[in-house]
Amino acid sequence: MKTCTSLRCGQDYDETDPEAVKYHTEPVNCSQSCRCAGRPACYTCHGSFCYCVQH
Repeated sequence: MKTCTSLRCGQDYDETDPEAVKYHTEPVNCSQSCRCAGRPACYTCHGSFCYCVQH
C-alpha cells in the first residue's frame, strides 16, 4: 500500500493496481484554469468553480 500525496486525499492505495495508481497520480485535463487543473482525479475541487467531469 502507498499513501497518496495529493492534497485533500491522503488515502492509501494499492500501487500494484494500475487504475488506482492512475486515479491517485495522473493529472486530469480540466481544460479550465482552476485550482484542480493538473491535479489527479482523487483531488476534490469543492468550491473552486471547476466543473471537471473527472472529479
